[in-house]
Amino acid sequence: MRSMLFRLFLALVTFTFSVAAQGSTGDTSRALTGPIYLTHVTLIDTVAGRELPDRTVVISGDRIAEVTARNRTKVPSDAQVLEGKGKYLIPGLWDMHVHAVFAERLDNMFPMFVANGVLGIRDMGTSMPLADIERLRQQIASGSRLGPRFVAAGPLLDGRPKPFRPNFLAITAPELGRATVDSLKADGSDFIKVYSWLSRDTFLAIAGEANKLKIPFAGHVPFSVPVLEASDAGMKSMEHLHGVVLACSAREDELRSEMLKGGANLPGDARLRLEMLEAAASYDDRKAAPIFAHLAKNKTWQVPTLVVRVPYVQSFDTRITTDPRLKYIPASAQQRWTEEAKSSTDGATIAKSFEKQSQIVGAMQRAGVPILAGTDAALYQPYTYAGFSLHDELGLLVRAGLTSTQALQSATIDPARFLGRDKDLGSIEKGKFADMVLLDADPLSDISNTQKINTVIVNGRVLDRRALNSLLKDAENAVKNR
Repeated sequence: MRSMLFRLFLALVTFTFSVAAQGSTGDTSRALTGPIYLTHVTLIDTVAGRELPDRTVVISGDRIAEVTARNRTKVPSDAQVLEGKGKYLIPGLWDMHVHAVFAERLDNMFPMFVANGVLGIRDMGTSMPLADIERLRQQIASGSRLGPRFVAAGPLLDGRPKPFRPNFLAITAPELGRATVDSLKADGSDFIKVYSWLSRDTFLAIAGEANKLKIPFAGHVPFSVPVLEASDAGMKSMEHLHGVVLACSAREDELRSEMLKGGANLPGDARLRLEMLEAAASYDDRKAAPIFAHLAKNKTWQVPTLVVRVPYVQSFDTRITTDPRLKYIPASAQQRWTEEAKSSTDGATIAKSFEKQSQIVGAMQRAGVPILAGTDAALYQPYTYAGFSLHDELGLLVRAGLTSTQALQSATIDPARFLGRDKDLGSIEKGKFADMVLLDADPLSDISNTQKINTVIVNGRVLDRRALNSLLKDAENAVKNR
């Protein structure tokens, strides 16, 4: 009898300790042996762009084991049941343009991504060694580290003789370009990132070698290369509308000549004025139409990153500089952002240009040019926030002319297709990874509802609202303790 009482006491202590441990982190992802059943939920079919009401989604390990209609599934006694009535289930979101895979940023940015349902990222340039990147990827896949799935380019390839930042490589000749592609491919880079100041010959050498080795290349269309030539060379995605706005300008040749004349010494504000502001002001619909048709035919993806321009459009007013999300940003980065805000001028001209750029995004979508959601979230990019900014970008894409369904697809099934991973990601189907976001409102009726996050399921691990708030607190503490 005493032995039985002791065993009951020990079990009670163990249970109490387990609950207390969960409460200390807010993590409700209990280590159950049985599957997880999410019942009575409205599933958002991102492939067809429709709602599927009253579905049951079964999760086993890190995969979706079954998706069924109501009353077709018997819930076993050992299952963890999540009630989804009145809620909407979407696949994990992807941000297809960030700079987050740096050792010093992981503890801050990775929790922010997960807490916002951004469960996949494409890192567009980092100084982290590729071997360390692979170890990080394995930690996330195994569940030993919580974070988004990711693909990464490693360093950026640029034509300036002196690297712009530590994550840049100076590629000043075609031979060096080919050799660098060979090296990055051998070391495990997922793709090649090209940048603005590459010479035309060097860019084409990089493109040729990447195509030969079957490694994608993406990034900025260099000033020296017309956008359709870059597309025909096999560039898989073009970022920030670089090259596109210029190509649609009636003054393209004149503006490109002035940019090339300035070369690597051309100040950033002068480049922006020529490539984006003056090009947008001289936009020509008749010139743009065949360009969009060509990009659509080649399936050259566009990542507009409209959100990075909003602070400039709003002249860094108090809506920008007092954003409560600044608590997640290190003091050193905040100082740089403040200095950038003080130096910014001519918000009215930038706002006018931004409206034209938004119209270009909508026109490309209607022409069949594929669009991906990306934010350029980085500590050097003023007033961008890991995870949060992706939701802002989705809203801007809808303002530009995409439907809420198309915007959601640009961050779910379309990234999966772009990466060639739609057998594993991008929609909620049997056999795919259990990366999902449970929402309290319908994102197809209003894209802003992607922000109404109830629960995140990442790699099969369930994080309720309390756990997500705890992650955001971790992100805030990470910058305080730096």
